[in-house]
Amino acid sequence: MSFAHQHLLWFLLIIPALVGMKLLVDGQASKAERLFTAVRLRKTLVMGRSLWRSWLVYGLYIMAMACLVVAVAQPRWGEEKLEVPDKGRNIFIAIDTSRSMLARDVPPDRLTRARLAAHDLVMELSGERVGLLAFAGRAYLQAPLTTDHDAIIESLLAFDHTIIEWGGSNLADLLEVTLRAIKGLPKSNYALVIFSDGGDADANLVPYIQRLTAAGIVVVTVGVGTDTGTLIPNPEVEGDYIRDEAGNVVRSQLQSGVLQQLATATGGRFLKLDTRPLNRQSIQPVLDRLTEQESANRQTSRPIERFAWPLSLGIFLLMLAWIISALPRPAARPVVLALAVAAFAPAPSAQAAGAGGMFAALFATSGPTPDDALKALKAGDFKKARDLYGTLLEREDFDAHSREELLYGMATAEHDLTNYDGSVKNFSEVLHTQDKSLRARAHRGLGQTLYDQGVRGLQQQPKITLQRWTDALRHLEAAQDLAPENKELRENRDHVDKMLAQLRQVMKQMEEKQGKKGDKGKKGQKGDKGQGQQGEEGDEGDAGKEGSDPNGEGDPKEQKEGKGEKKEADDGIGGKDAKELPDGRLQAAGSNPGEKEGQKGKEGEKPGGDEKKKTAKEGLSDQRNPRTGYTPGEAEGIIRQYMDEITAPLTNRYHTPPPNKKDW
Repeated sequence: MSFAHQHLLWFLLIIPALVGMKLLVDGQASKAERLFTAVRLRKTLVMGRSLWRSWLVYGLYIMAMACLVVAVAQPRWGEEKLEVPDKGRNIFIAIDTSRSMLARDVPPDRLTRARLAAHDLVMELSGERVGLLAFAGRAYLQAPLTTDHDAIIESLLAFDHTIIEWGGSNLADLLEVTLRAIKGLPKSNYALVIFSDGGDADANLVPYIQRLTAAGIVVVTVGVGTDTGTLIPNPEVEGDYIRDEAGNVVRSQLQSGVLQQLATATGGRFLKLDTRPLNRQSIQPVLDRLTEQESANRQTSRPIERFAWPLSLGIFLLMLAWIISALPRPAARPVVLALAVAAFAPAPSAQAAGAGGMFAALFATSGPTPDDALKALKAGDFKKARDLYGTLLEREDFDAHSREELLYGMATAEHDLTNYDGSVKNFSEVLHTQDKSLRARAHRGLGQTLYDQGVRGLQQQPKITLQRWTDALRHLEAAQDLAPENKELRENRDHVDKMLAQLRQVMKQMEEKQGKKGDKGKKGQKGDKGQGQQGEEGDEGDAGKEGSDPNGEGDPKEQKEGKGEKKEADDGIGGKDAKELPDGRLQAAGSNPGEKEGQKGKEGEKPGGDEKKKTAKEGLSDQRNPRTGYTPGEAEGIIRQYMDEITAPLTNRYHTPPPNKKDW
């Protein structure tokens, strides 16, 4: 049971004060009675005074007041399912996340100001269907049309300049993505609100504008920035600014021409964002031209109000107290006894439930219990158990230890449903418990979850698996310290330790093999300084030929420099063009210049050498390690993919500049 206004229950503390006041008043009255009347004359002089009757009426008034306080607090328990029609106007909001939006001519910066304005706009579009897009050099749909504005705002908070790796402000791709987003939707009209600092005029927008008009999309453009503009801070280098290809500092300003073109051609509006908030009234003329689109009903639930029960009981107690106090005193006793028996005696059956049954039902517990959730968990119905634990955790009538037990059950159900992130979160909260046994179980559950999570990502991300297994081992050791007599826990800990050692050994072997490959590429630099003889390695044979003097004579120093140039041209990872690649992208270099140099070197190979090397390499690559389950080639590919994703420097994020060479 919950209350809509829980703070009002503090007024119930008045009841003990009223009881104390009643005791004090009765004590003073009895003292006065003893002082002014003699014992032998007291029964004659004091007539009609009944202590128990006074307390009965007073008690009824107090209980009535308590019921009224509970009713005002609006008790709720149980839920009712409702079907709400999901309808509203269709509005897309697109935000430019290119690096030019980091300029600070609009405080605090353009991107933050655009996000705040979009947030204000979403809050005012109550009941409308809102979608969210982000664009820079490319555009992506971040959230489809929905009336769940909380999800839209949550996605909006994640917007920054790194959400899209492509530089520039590609409005054409934004319009293309918008057209694809509405392709499968029912026929209707739409509004597209674009927050951007503009861009250069683009003739390619004309066909997109025609398609927007045919699809019934009205564009509202919001210019972010000032006409004078300012420099763009470089997010990768503190204190520096974005520079063009010539090394000149870029000054970005609001280019509203293309934004006005879009708004005018589609019948929308162009607005300039300033310090004032962007509200619904700014785009209301556009919204009035849109029609509401109704889709399937969505189900929701709301708590059932139960304030009528304590209110009815309170009114009944007030009437009963007034009737008893109004009856003649000599004849009141039988009536009072009859009313008391009728009101508070237990009902003989469910069909004969009266006021006493109503009073008992008022404080009866309803909804699932922890035992129900535990039974579902033991029965293997993990989804039901998760739902029951979730419902129980929403209640606030559990003490700290009971809540920790519920969190442990919730984490166990999440683990069995392979929702490892939720399981780790709940197990981590249980670690704060003061119960030593429960803390040991939480450490064990967290260790098992991290191990299973690492197993699932072993092929794609072995280094993350290494980290998760290390954390799992640490938690299992903590659990073993708390429960040293647990044999099964010790076996789990030893198993994780063994698998962790094997993974480290395999990754070390792969790194050593990768290093040997790099050393092998450097061997092709060897050759005769004075003669055009072949190199020691057949694959790199031309390295020696090209570094020699055609006449068999020459300055050794010059020949050494020639060898150095060849070393730069073919350094074992793909040639001189590999310098232009970001760290961790070594596999891309071998497919261009490096391959050609390698093919030239093959002319100097001994007969049959290539065939023997190829046979030996294929035999090695087919050998599968029984401990890891991978061949050397597969393990090398996994590690290389991980290094490509993790170790690539941030400065090489923009691999493909936009057509106009502006990646800001």
